Amino acid sequence: MAPRTTSKLPRLLREPTLHFFVIAALVLLGQRLAQGDSHTIELTPALKADLLRRYQDQLSRPPTPAEVEAFLASWKAEEALYREALREGIDRDDAGVRNVLVAKMRERLLLEKRLPEPTDADLEQYLERHRDQFEAPLIYEHEWVAFPKRSPTAERERAKAREQLAVGATPAALGLRSTAANVDRARIEQEFGPGAADQIAGLPPGRWQELETNDRWLLVKLIRVHGGLPPVEQLHARLVAGWKGEVAQKTLAEATRRVAERYRVEETP
Repeated sequence: MAPRTTSKLPRLLREPTLHFFVIAALVLLGQRLAQGDSHTIELTPALKADLLRRYQDQLSRPPTPAEVEAFLASWKAEEALYREALREGIDRDDAGVRNVLVAKMRERLLLEKRLPEPTDADLEQYLERHRDQFEAPLIYEHEWVAFPKRSPTAERERAKAREQLAVGATPAALGLRSTAANVDRARIEQEFGPGAADQIAGLPPGRWQELETNDRWLLVKLIRVHGGLPPVEQLHARLVAGWKGEVAQKTLAEATRRVAERYRVEETP
């Protein structure tokens, strides 16, 4: 009787381990076919023409054959270094490279969005929200002469001095000690009190005016006021720039959020 032979092949084909290795080999083969040789740098005619066109633009003249050869050799070397850097994960591990790539991606996200032009209402609302960024504190340049109330003739002396100052005399010519100041309203209030500070801030420039505090008769001349908002043309340009910057930040934040939603983070033990 002929010996019985049992084939082991059907049983081998049913092994899960074999299935795993076959599938893995197919996946790797598919990736290699799709991507080609990872060490091959493909230089298509279109890419070569574009590279040489930009090189010619830099030279402002057609390059010589030797220059073309040297340029393409340099391009090949840089491309190879770039691919090696990606292969070694420098784009992921180097914080500097990572920051550059993130910044470039943010630039691209912004370029994809067309920012609107602000209306007058937009600029007015932006100014109200950020007024402190555009308006400088008011500074009052002024000069004053004080006549102490403890002197019984002080008020008459002030009246006489005012008449002479009104026709062009100076405090020095009249033998009066005057004080020049270039300060904000808070400093004026410290010197004269709230009521006089309000009056000085509202004086017409260039004329001596009579004021008083609890203990002094005053002659005050407001020379000019500095600060406040800049000229209209300068203010408008700054408002437009600020408004567009704010809109760009909001637009970028929204675009970044949408990109981030495409990914999920899985914490591993």
